[in-house]
Amino acid sequence: MRPHRFLAVALVLAAATAWASATSPTLIVSAARALRAESRHAVTIEGTFDFANAVQVGYPLQLVVFQGTRFVRYPATGTPRTGETALLADGRLDAAELPAFLAAGAPAPADVRLVTLTETSALVALPASFTAGTATAQVFTVLPEEPVLSNPLALVLP
Repeated sequence: MRPHRFLAVALVLAAATAWASATSPTLIVSAARALRAESRHAVTIEGTFDFANAVQVGYPLQLVVFQGTRFVRYPATGTPRTGETALLADGRLDAAELPAFLAAGAPAPADVRLVTLTETSALVALPASFTAGTATAQVFTVLPEEPVLSNPLALVLP
């Protein structure tokens, strides 16, 4: 093969390999606001959720709100789960804790749900067990290559 043909083939293969590689999504929680109505809380979480891939590719995007060790986890598709775990006692969820965290809890009541999910925000209805005070919101996904977590963001439930 001539050198210039070899170079052309190598460039095409390199470009194909670069296009085929996976990239980790960017997950950021930039703001969270809570409101209270009829003794229940709802939280709007704003940020970057890699929405197009969560919807089109269907990777397992999850939103979690926790207060101390009490949590509610909202998969983008599926039933929310609620429970308690000491994993959250430090105020954040870390990649190494995800396997145990995903196994924790039980299905949440029907009124605890992910109400809306858009490119930049999510609205969730919290369980009645969440009380006035500080809570934390975080977003994550577990991909075959590695888990990806957003920053934890503190908010105040009225």
